[in-house]
Amino acid sequence: MYYSLSRLSTLDVKWAGLFDANNLHFSGQHHNPYYELIVIADGTVHLQTDETRMTLQAGESLLMMPWESHSGWNSHERQGQFFWVQFSCDPCLSEFVLDRASELNIVHAERTELRTTEIHHEDLLVVPRQFHSLERYKLLGLFEKLVMTMNQPKGYFRFHATLLLGEILRLMANDFLKKSHLDTAFPTSYLTFRELVNHLNNFYETDISKETLERMLDRKYEYLCQVFKRYTGTNIHNYIHQLRTQRAKHLLNNTAKSVQEIANEVGYPDPFYFSRMFKKIAGIAPQHYRNK
Repeated sequence: MYYSLSRLSTLDVKWAGLFDANNLHFSGQHHNPYYELIVIADGTVHLQTDETRMTLQAGESLLMMPWESHSGWNSHERQGQFFWVQFSCDPCLSEFVLDRASELNIVHAERTELRTTEIHHEDLLVVPRQFHSLERYKLLGLFEKLVMTMNQPKGYFRFHATLLLGEILRLMANDFLKKSHLDTAFPTSYLTFRELVNHLNNFYETDISKETLERMLDRKYEYLCQVFKRYTGTNIHNYIHQLRTQRAKHLLNNTAKSVQEIANEVGYPDPFYFSRMFKKIAGIAPQHYRNK
């Protein structure tokens, strides 16, 4: 079983510790309101969740859902120790169907590069429920730091704990990609697209001509248009108008500059054309936007 979490998830560490599985308390039923991740530090740990019994070795991890029932079993054998952390996650983790793994190769440029889009949560990290890390000692080292941070709180310890948990989950998710033998390399066209977006974001208020783009990116204009359309679903000129409108909104809200001055500043020598484009994108004329 696998779970997915958004790259932009809000994580909050509630508790972390190192637990000796020989403790009599371990054999009782436990139910926690938060996600719980355990990693075996040494030895063998016998753990039961609902009706499933498992034997975990050093370096193996188990991710449990909120309120999931769990307890120890086989208390007659000497058991090891495990690191554990309870944490909240918003949005929640979702069950991930492994058949969708190929979708992880799809580059969704509109989620990250474009400056005019809202935040989305589609970029997923996939974390196995039960796993044996390829980088066992690195994972255990991160958990040791996390436990120390929570047990000796000082300064921004909660923020530090969140960063450590994020790195733990990243390490596990990255191990999943390696073990799944997925091709995660990005195509050359995507690298070209990033160069193009970076140029547009920095020079949108200038006269971005076909010749300028070809000279700056050393690519034919038709190819640049094709690449941009493939990764965004829109065209270069529409994105430029969106960037200019974004900047114009800021100037209308925060300065006393006239509409004509703002039009010229964001790249429209003709204020009437600026007003027409602004209304097309914002749904309201510049002056009405400012008054409102």
